Amino acid sequence: MKPRSLMIIVLLVLLSSFASSQTFGFASVDGSYLYCNYEVLAEAYRAVWEGVDILILCGGNINGDIVGTSGGISASGNPAGFVVKGVTYADDIYDAFSLTFTGLQWYVVTDLKCSTFKNGRYSGKYGWIGFAVTEGIVYGDNYGYLSCQLTGQPGSPPFKDVSNAGATTIPAKK
Repeated sequence: MKPRSLMIIVLLVLLSSFASSQTFGFASVDGSYLYCNYEVLAEAYRAVWEGVDILILCGGNINGDIVGTSGGISASGNPAGFVVKGVTYADDIYDAFSLTFTGLQWYVVTDLKCSTFKNGRYSGKYGWIGFAVTEGIVYGDNYGYLSCQLTGQPGSPPFKDVSNAGATTIPAKK
């Protein structure tokens, strides 16, 4: 077993030992595939959450750190027009991929319940939305279904070789 694989297994076991620990994959907006990354979230203290964005299947050398709080977004406050209630968090996915400070931030609002997977597709309620931000400007978003099946597991849907935050190579901030 590779040291990186062993480290991820140990991390998953440690985070799973918390009372409120969740692991989710990100499915596309059309429900047909998973993105190559997935999240491991644990309630650290009351409404404060910590976690890891697992990037190994995206070709990442390190994982992204996650920190956030219990929360959500209303349909009227969401540019995509749907409610999400669970955890809101900052994810340093761009810095993790770049192995340097980029000045970019990925901000996610995620449910804590999986979307329905039936007949090879996800359906029902969208479970997450993420926003890309730099220097105070929101320059993109992505959203889709939340999956209890993780990328690369036997029987999981196909996955796309890109993270839910977009490209895996981000230029460093100058």
